[in-house]
Amino acid sequence: MVRRETHSPRTAWTVIVLLLVIAAVTYAGVEIVLHLMNAAPILVAPGAALSWAAALPETAPRATLVGGGAVAVVIGLGLGWVSLTPGRRPRHRLGASQHAVLADNGTIASAVAEQVRRDLDLPRGAVVVGLGHRSMDVTVTPEPGQVIEKEQIRSAAEREITSYELSPRVRVRARVRRPAADQGGMA
Repeated sequence: MVRRETHSPRTAWTVIVLLLVIAAVTYAGVEIVLHLMNAAPILVAPGAALSWAAALPETAPRATLVGGGAVAVVIGLGLGWVSLTPGRRPRHRLGASQHAVLADNGTIASAVAEQVRRDLDLPRGAVVVGLGHRSMDVTVTPEPGQVIEKEQIRSAAEREITSYELSPRVRVRARVRRPAADQGGMA
C-alpha cells in the first residue's frame, strides 16, 4: 500500500502511446482497404508511401535524415526512460509509527520550517523549506544584525527530520539569505 501511494502509475503515458499506435494502425488499415477497393486514398496510397520511404535515403538531404533520426532516438530514449523509472508522488513514509503513515512533502516542509524557526528564534516567514524526494533545501533570512550559521540551520533541520524517520532518507542543504538592509546599504 505504501508503494502504491508514494509512486505514481504510468497509465497516462501508456494510454497516449497506445492511442498513437492505434491511430497509425487504423489509418494504415483504411488506406490498404481503400487501395484493395480501387478507391482514392485519403492521403497517400500504400504503394506510393512505401516507394517514397524506400527512395528517401537517396532523395533527402543527409542533414534532414540525421536530424530526423536524432529526433526519433530522443523520443525513443525518453519513452524508455519513462517506462523503466518509477514515478514519484510528493510523499514520504514516516517510520515513527508501526502503522503505514504517509505525509505530503508540503506538510513535512511546513513542520520543519516551523521547528527551525522556533529553534533559531526567527520571525514568521523567515524560514522557507523545499522538500524533494531525497533532498531538503532550508533557506533562512535572519533579521538585520542577527548572525546565523549554516551549520545551525542544518543541525536544527536534521534533528527535526530525523525524528520523523522518513523513508527514503532526506539530505539537508542549508542557506542563509542576508536581509535586504545588510546587502545594499543606503543609497
